[in-house]
Parts: sequence; structure tokens; C-alpha cells
Amino acid sequence: MTEPADPADRAVAPPPRSAAGDAPTRLGGRTVLVGFALVLGAILLLAAIGAILADAPEPPPECPPGTECGGPPAGDASASTVPAPTGAAPTSPAVLPPGTIGIRAGVPWTSTDHGFEFEYSELWAVDTSDGSRADLVFQGAADALLIVASVPATEASPEAYAERWFGVVQGEAPDLRVDAGEKNAILGAGIGFVDGIGRSYAGTWTSPQAATVPIGVSLVTASDGRTTVAVILVVWNPDATVGSTWRQHAVRGTAELVLKTFRWGPSS
Repeated sequence: MTEPADPADRAVAPPPRSAAGDAPTRLGGRTVLVGFALVLGAILLLAAIGAILADAPEPPPECPPGTECGGPPAGDASASTVPAPTGAAPTSPAVLPPGTIGIRAGVPWTSTDHGFEFEYSELWAVDTSDGSRADLVFQGAADALLIVASVPATEASPEAYAERWFGVVQGEAPDLRVDAGEKNAILGAGIGFVDGIGRSYAGTWTSPQAATVPIGVSLVTASDGRTTVAVILVVWNPDATVGSTWRQHAVRGTAELVLKTFRWGPSS
């Protein structure tokens, strides 16, 4: 028979291996310190990222359709000033002098007598002019004359100046009369954003050779208190067809630039 093992021999035998999945419950001291350092570093990193995000400016709101975005608030002149380079003296924003014209819509003409100015389309050309009047001839496929004339306000009111010019045109078209039709009516009559008087006339022009031609006349007068101005448009054969409209309407559309760009002379 085999002798029983010595109990002292069993006491020094290696312990049995733990079952699979049973990890030791204690880590070495060095392993614990490394793990603590990694966790602390992660916390500090997240805190730094949070601080940076908190200080970042909010993104600009989406620009709603039909609005202007990206510029300085209205009325904030300082926001539009370009900052000076580092080390350079600050510069003041550019200021245009009063009356400066940035963009021209047409060809300018200035009255030397009364100081007003207007612009006209390249479909017109100045035929004759002096210090207070300019006569322009239409350059398109129609016969038309555009007159811009002026007198001191002390000489004639807008009403009186309109009557004076009616008499001038009537001298060449004796049957000149008020055009009561709606299609040639002048709505919102004014010159250079100054309300005025608007009238439409129709008649027959008699040439020096005794030939007669129908005409349509558009007349606008206004005054700024210092100068009274009249703008007179005469169109021959005004009812002739031009595309989908009639000649007087088409030509008058090209002459409206004078009214829209008119700038009254400087105040004395």
C-alpha cells in the first residue's frame, strides 16, 4: 500500500488556479497610480474643452430670405470703419461731400443759371441749350422732343408756368386740347421728388409746309421755392403701335429718367 503523504508536503504545494473569469480583486500599487492619473487627465481635458466652447461666440443667425445679412447694424457708423494696420495711425472713414453723385443713371446736364441737374437716357441727345433750358431730340424710331426749362420762382408759379407752355405748344398746334383719356394720364406728377402739376394734351401739329400730324403732349411743372421748372414731352403720331404698346407711352417711359434723377440747385 502507498504511504499517506506528509502533511508538511501539502502545505508548500502551489495553490490551485482560479476558475476562468475570476480576476484577482486587488491591483498592485503602481497599477492603481497609473489608472488614477489617466482618469484625472481625462477630466482636466474635458474641463478645458468645455471652457473653450463656453467662450466661443454664438454663430450668426440664419439670414431670412429677402433681408441683408453680414453687415453692421443700421446707423452704426463705427462698425463700417476699416481698422488701421498694426502700428499705423487710425484713419477716418471716407465721407462723400454733399451733392456727390456715386453712380450715374444717364448723361448729366446742369443749368448754369439755376444750378439744377438731371440725367437723360442715351436714347436722347441735346439739340440746343442755354443756361436755363435744354431741348433734347429722341434718337429712336420715333419723332419726339423733350424740353426742360426753368425760370425763377418769383417769375412764375408751377400753375402759371404750365399755362405758359401750353400756349407755346398751342402756337404750333392750334387745336391743342386736354387729353381726358386715362391711358395718357400723368399719375403722381413731380420733379426731383417735389410734387407738381401734370397734364396731358392732344392735338395736330402744323409744319411750315402746312402738313398736319397728330401729337401727344405730356407736361409737368414744379417748384422748390427758388426755381420753377417745366418738363415738356411732344410725341408725333402718338398712337402708332410699338410692340405691345403705343408710341407716346413707350417714348414717355424713356423720358422719365429726367424726372427721377432731377436734383434741384443748392440753396442760397
